Amino acid sequence: MILPIVLQHLCPPFVSFFGLGAVSAAVMSSADSSILSASSMFARNIYQLTFRQSASDREIVWVMRITIFVFGGLATLMALVTGTVYGLWYLSSDLVYVIIFPQLLSVLFVKGTNTYGSVAAYLFGMVLRIGGGEPYLQLPPFIYYPGWTTEQRIHHISGEMEEVVIQKFPFKTMSMVASFLGNVAFSYLTKYLFESGKISHKYDFLDAVHSGETMDKTTLVTRSNNIGLSEMAPVKPRLSVTLAAAFTRRDTLPKEMVVEEEESSSDSSHHDEE
Repeated sequence: MILPIVLQHLCPPFVSFFGLGAVSAAVMSSADSSILSASSMFARNIYQLTFRQSASDREIVWVMRITIFVFGGLATLMALVTGTVYGLWYLSSDLVYVIIFPQLLSVLFVKGTNTYGSVAAYLFGMVLRIGGGEPYLQLPPFIYYPGWTTEQRIHHISGEMEEVVIQKFPFKTMSMVASFLGNVAFSYLTKYLFESGKISHKYDFLDAVHSGETMDKTTLVTRSNNIGLSEMAPVKPRLSVTLAAAFTRRDTLPKEMVVEEEESSSDSSHHDEE
């Protein structure tokens, strides 16, 4: 914020005009890039991969256009409600810590997590975090954690004195831990229910539990049958006759190869004589 103040108060008017225009252009460029990236991630990673796997490119483009207006309206509403840019930055860092960080831990260090656990973790973290209230967005708490108190503060728009609830309990860290544990627990629960047959695979609408397409070193599993690799016929490695004939030291070849080469040579010579 120092540069706009310097341009406005310590520079000639024509310098302020071009300087503030450049700053405004940079801010608008960052803002529209953020909104476009958010709409693109929603259309591709959520709408197409989760709800409409068969969506066409034209449909995805229309979803992006609609979400651009939605996210732009929400961003404008947040800018009008809050009284400080620092508050928005502080809130976004809270959401990254509470929601995104547990997802990253699950992806990197927990093998069995899936989409169902990820959705549950998002909901757990969001409800517990927003439930503690957010003074910057004028959101009153609906979950009162232990040790909460109230303070008198002046409203940044009306200038009136208001009562604000202060949460002294570390509910943000608790929300992060609950989101991570919810991801792990719900992922393993849904995996057990689908793989054990307690819930039919036709209800796996997110296609997150691929028990029918698992392949490891000992078992080849398909949707129709299970084939143990130990039950398959053994394959004896062998060299072709042409490759065997390229060796000059015949004593290094297996005895079976030498016999096979001699038989092949005798057959070919007999065929030439005829």
